[in-house]
Amino acid sequence: MSHPAPESACAAADVTPWHVLGAGAIGGLWALRMAAVGIPVTLIAHGDAGASRTLSLQDGEHTSSHTFPQISAASAGDIARLLVATKAGITRAALAPLLPQLRPGSIILLLQNGMGTEDLLCAEHPDLCILNGITTDGIFREGKDRLVQAGHGETWLGCHHRNDEANAKAIAASLSGNAWPVHFVPDIQQRRWQKLAMNCAINPLTALYRCRNGELLEKPDALATMRHICTEAALVMRAEGLDADSETLFKAACETARKTAANISSMRADVDAGRPTEIDFINGYLLRRAAAHGIAVPANSALCAGIAAMSPAASTR
Repeated sequence: MSHPAPESACAAADVTPWHVLGAGAIGGLWALRMAAVGIPVTLIAHGDAGASRTLSLQDGEHTSSHTFPQISAASAGDIARLLVATKAGITRAALAPLLPQLRPGSIILLLQNGMGTEDLLCAEHPDLCILNGITTDGIFREGKDRLVQAGHGETWLGCHHRNDEANAKAIAASLSGNAWPVHFVPDIQQRRWQKLAMNCAINPLTALYRCRNGELLEKPDALATMRHICTEAALVMRAEGLDADSETLFKAACETARKTAANISSMRADVDAGRPTEIDFINGYLLRRAAAHGIAVPANSALCAGIAAMSPAASTR
């Protein structure tokens, strides 16, 4: 029995089915939102799992739920559209068993923290349409299947290759609604780096301080570190040919922490659970790009070392 959340969006004209790989916090939220506008969604299970899975969403005083069909990678059949919301470090391994089901032109929408995965996938699978999504929604899990909305944001979609722009525009239009804004942007790299800077400044600090996003704003030491992180991020962004101002990034990071004050970041959740984190694709990615330009980034280096000391080794890129 399905009970999708009421959605004040226009009905989706495009109801091409989607498969979701990685129905955790963000993946689960998007699966629920797709279902709410009439898009058929199938979850791809990790290992042995049941034939269905019910996800619920607590958004303020409103609770909604939906029961999705769930299948193994081997039984997925042809996949036209795949939302990938796995941890960045396991993306290639998680995608490997699905490659026979992805035909040329199949759309893969990456909705993940950090950067680096898309470069590998574009190089290895040039026949696929790789899109990127950047979201500022705050969402965390209480248990495997219960999601809690901790902050409402917006989402931007873009692509690496200009010949994929039509797909990116169409996907953004089919998913967007009044209560769920999804925007196409022709230059997704600027947005992606801005989001990376936010993640660099917030996620590892919430793990180190074992706090929620908003609590960082009450800690002078954390704020000072956030400012240093944003200064370093701006230096690297400018070296990459992007517009960046350290004070603007810092203010944006503080505003993001305020808007998602109740959120438990994925990095803190991973550290608390003893899982590998995505630090290698967040601050670690910034470190690699900084090294390529000969830029010292000691604040980001210190955060990487601090998280590495708290969690198991991450998956290799």
